[in-house]
Amino acid sequence: MNIEKKRFICFGISALILLAIFSGLYYVYGNNIFLTILMFTPAASVIITRLVTKEGFADLYLKPHFKGNLKWYLAAYLGTPVAAYAGAAVYFLIFRNNWEPLLSQYALETGSETVTEYFKQLAVMIPLAVLINPIMGLLQCLGEEFAWRGYLLPKLNQKFSYRTAVIIDGVIWGLWHAPIIAMGFNYGSEHQILGIFAMTVHCVILGIIEAFLFSKTQSVWCPVVFHAALNAMDKFSPSVLFMQTKPNPFIGPSAVGIVGGIGFTVIAAIIFIKYVPEKKHLEVQKI
Repeated sequence: MNIEKKRFICFGISALILLAIFSGLYYVYGNNIFLTILMFTPAASVIITRLVTKEGFADLYLKPHFKGNLKWYLAAYLGTPVAAYAGAAVYFLIFRNNWEPLLSQYALETGSETVTEYFKQLAVMIPLAVLINPIMGLLQCLGEEFAWRGYLLPKLNQKFSYRTAVIIDGVIWGLWHAPIIAMGFNYGSEHQILGIFAMTVHCVILGIIEAFLFSKTQSVWCPVVFHAALNAMDKFSPSVLFMQTKPNPFIGPSAVGIVGGIGFTVIAAIIFIKYVPEKKHLEVQKI
């Protein structure tokens, strides 16, 4: 068995063991702290693999490479909520009966009585949330991106074409979420298998975008910013801000739904068709 195959196996076994431990703890205790810890376990699996297989720590993709790449960081930071809300807008154009801003959870919490008053509040709250909330999730998202984009994707790209590697990377990332999706996270617990499938498709779509940002900047930090900006949407999701009716998560208006996520689907399709190279190898950045 060659050394790269051993590293794949070591990484996979480590990731599965840690996934089983912390998703199991979340299932038993229901404490979100275990989900937070779970986000760090892919990075822990990389470190374990590098130590066990004596791979070393020369190609971590941890330099941010801001010079010449600020546009990609800004796109990841500010463009992500724009794409998410664009998908939500499409959702509400299709499902107009679900547009109930003054009956929404956030409107009831803030005591807003008129549409003008409510949207004045949102005009202050949303920009602040867009700017501040992603910062709170950067380290947790690094725990994932350090592994999925910074370690696994380049290794897959050594064996497969870049496009194939990106798809496989996204599928693995999506299936990694399977235990918590089966517990009802994101899609509810009524359709567990469908939820796992939907999450896998969602991760493939996001993975195309994140791989693009990774290849453009040669750094995990740009995908981290994108990931954190997307996760931050949970704190000001369109369903909380604009709906009273319980949403169908497979449809929208959140980005995990087929309609709510249409903004990201369009971006991923454009990237995959026009910009994802068929090159065999990523350039390797020394720490």
